[in-house]
Amino acid sequence: MKHYHLITCTYCGGEDLVKNGHSENGMQRWRCKTCKKSFQLAYRYKAWKPGVKDQIVELTMNSSGVRDISRILQIDKNTVIAEFKKNSKREPLSNGSRMCGTKQLESLDVILMYAAEMDEFWSFVKTKSNQRWTWYAMDKKSGIIIAWHNGKRTDKDCKILLNLMSDIPINRYYTDDWGAYERLLPSGKHIVGKDETWKIERKNLNFRTHLKRLNRKTICYSKNEAIHDNVIGLYIHRFYYKNGVYGNIPINRFNP
Repeated sequence: MKHYHLITCTYCGGEDLVKNGHSENGMQRWRCKTCKKSFQLAYRYKAWKPGVKDQIVELTMNSSGVRDISRILQIDKNTVIAEFKKNSKREPLSNGSRMCGTKQLESLDVILMYAAEMDEFWSFVKTKSNQRWTWYAMDKKSGIIIAWHNGKRTDKDCKILLNLMSDIPINRYYTDDWGAYERLLPSGKHIVGKDETWKIERKNLNFRTHLKRLNRKTICYSKNEAIHDNVIGLYIHRFYYKNGVYGNIPINRFNP
């Protein structure tokens, strides 16, 4: 008795397949004529299975460290690190970004008063002496992150953040009493006080809860500056921009 097994593409489900050589381990490879992608029916290394590498980002966005992901997915930790390095090349988020401009803000179904809350939170790479600060500004009414930047806690880095949103007519800036804001923001539009920055302070807690490398009391910390910045950029892009409740707004990136 003969038994036939129907092989379909693991990506699109297409049935128009051709053999496409063998892998280094001798496993048969197939190529789909519909989506033009190659795949195998079985993989000796789990990281090559379709969908596994997508889970790396998902787990990172939900408070898992590199070794956590390695244990859960049963893959090598270097594979996890390599995936973040690839992401940093495909989407250069490390230098900061301007999420949306004036026209995009006006197109949202919310009333924006162009009042911005600004703050910065602390983290480190390798050692606590190598501090890494994330500066960002959010619209006070809607909670949209307008712009963000990773760097040091200096006036220069504050200027980079302000330059990213220089064309947005902001009427009020709400910050804490850090000196850089007082020196660089127009005094007539600058309001200092914790009572007006509670919303952005709450966002800081989200960052530290969802990204394990930002937790205050943990043995998980960043060893690579580019990966550290890229993880924060991916988090902002996913939860406060791309897949958030504010819709898909065309992104504008700058290289400060």
